[in-house]
Amino acid sequence: MADKLTEKLVDMTKKPFAKHHGHGSKKNTAATRSSVAVRHDGGEDEDANPVAFPAGDTDDADPKSKVPEKETKSSSSKDSALKVNSLKDNSLKTDSVDNSKPRRKSFLENDKIENFTPATRKKRVSSLSLSDQWINGTAPMTPLDANAERNGSISSSSTKFSSRKNSVLVRERKKTIEHERVASYAFAFDIDGVLIRGPETIPQAPKALRMLNGENKYNIKVPYIFITNGGGRSEKARCKDLSKRLKITVTEDQVIQGHTPMKDLVPVYKNVLVVGGVLDSCRKVAEDYGFKNVYIPLDIMKWNPSVTPYYQLNDEEKAIAKDVDFSKVNIDAILVFADSRNWAADQQIILELLLSENGIMGTICPTADSGPGLYFAHSDFVWATDYGLNRYGMGALQVSIAALYQEHTGKELEVTRFGKPQRGTFRFAEKVLSNWRRETLSEHVEQLKLERTDSSNTSHDHDESLFTESETDAFDDEDDDDDDVNDDNDSTTQINDPFSEKGLDLSKGSKIILELPPASTVYFVGDTPESDIRFANSHDSSWYSILVKTGVYQDGATPRYTPKKICENVLEAVEFAIEREHKKELEEWNKSATVDTPVVEERREVTRV
Repeated sequence: MADKLTEKLVDMTKKPFAKHHGHGSKKNTAATRSSVAVRHDGGEDEDANPVAFPAGDTDDADPKSKVPEKETKSSSSKDSALKVNSLKDNSLKTDSVDNSKPRRKSFLENDKIENFTPATRKKRVSSLSLSDQWINGTAPMTPLDANAERNGSISSSSTKFSSRKNSVLVRERKKTIEHERVASYAFAFDIDGVLIRGPETIPQAPKALRMLNGENKYNIKVPYIFITNGGGRSEKARCKDLSKRLKITVTEDQVIQGHTPMKDLVPVYKNVLVVGGVLDSCRKVAEDYGFKNVYIPLDIMKWNPSVTPYYQLNDEEKAIAKDVDFSKVNIDAILVFADSRNWAADQQIILELLLSENGIMGTICPTADSGPGLYFAHSDFVWATDYGLNRYGMGALQVSIAALYQEHTGKELEVTRFGKPQRGTFRFAEKVLSNWRRETLSEHVEQLKLERTDSSNTSHDHDESLFTESETDAFDDEDDDDDDVNDDNDSTTQINDPFSEKGLDLSKGSKIILELPPASTVYFVGDTPESDIRFANSHDSSWYSILVKTGVYQDGATPRYTPKKICENVLEAVEFAIEREHKKELEEWNKSATVDTPVVEERREVTRV
């Protein structure tokens, strides 16, 4: 009997799919639920009773999904006509027959990001360090001439720098550049899969960041920021965690999370539903941003448990949930801050609000066009943890909600996305990076003030000091400031800009406002081609994408978006960039050398303890 059953099952796999699932059978599908047992007994013709899924009188069956008991054979043309009429009669489908075909376009691809063209720079940006470009008042991009030297000013891109005592730095050609300085280039890092992986810190990460902080053979400090699609907690908490794990100091001014740009929505919306994260952690973040009335799905579930009949709140969830009558509250926007911890409940609530009348729970808008706006912090479909395989992320939740919404309404779901690779996040990141580069250079200038030697021992040689003679004299002769400062304003509030005609004022009490050029190159290190590499490649040609193998990307795979460089880990990426940039910096340094002398090699004295 077993052999006969095996033969029958093998034979079934060779027969048309539709017949095995009850289509075309003249028998009632309910009578075939035990078809295998009937065939064992020989009481029915085996071909007349194919294996079928339970249907008919089961309690969980959807009446709309039942297959009619009587089916008549018809020609293929008649079948086609019936299919067209069926689509027209179904209110959940669109009028087009083509829409019944399988969807080929991703639900994450409706923002036209594929059409983005990276911007190209109209002017060349110097590879010399910021210190050498602006603190010393030199202009390597414009050759020195006699008039410039006599006038004590150097022209660069039609902007003049003036020294106090008509002193110009003497620059010699070198084999390496090793004096302490701040780089013209910068770094931006993804976090998960690049620096950390779940609860683990990637071993090479701490050393890589120490190198950027100046612990490298060229003594160059490189500004860097972090751009992660992760979230669910405050930027302050994220910085504290990174500082501890990477053994460096990370400040809030360096970190952009997926939901950080949503701060700009504070003046736009009064009542918001914030989704994701653990318990009410995202509510607290949103309130810190300044949102007035912040609700979470647990509040709605507490208001009416029937909203999610398959899930009941536990005592901890009830304790943090607010008592609110959501039949009287208009939700203006839904902000998905972090990955959902309860997909079933969150999807149910989000979809109900999208289909509601003005964002009021328990209502339905016939046209499905008056619900709240929907915002996602990012669109990562998968992400890497310490588990062996990738996990589905917020992008997968978007796909699920978009598919359900389209199935229900026949319409494309309108979504506003932040995070990588979106252009809005790129612009926000450029602003954050610019501010941090300025902060890094300002700290460097302040440090040089503290470490300055007596003016009598100051040399123009860059090996001994980064200041020109005029700049160091300014520290000891504050009376000279009187000619440079407007009498109507205090010197501490003057705009101190190296691009101004007066040049950069490094006197005591002066307030330095540094207007910097854009970074010569921004190296972005990520582990996900679809978000990180796409992000770096889509917006500005000066961004240099590096893909590492410690996260989502698996060695040997062909990335969908091609990086400019693939490295084993973040340390290899940093070492590669530092060497690449030093070569460019050295070439420009020697090309713009003010004195034609034999190439010299910088040597730094090492004090042995």
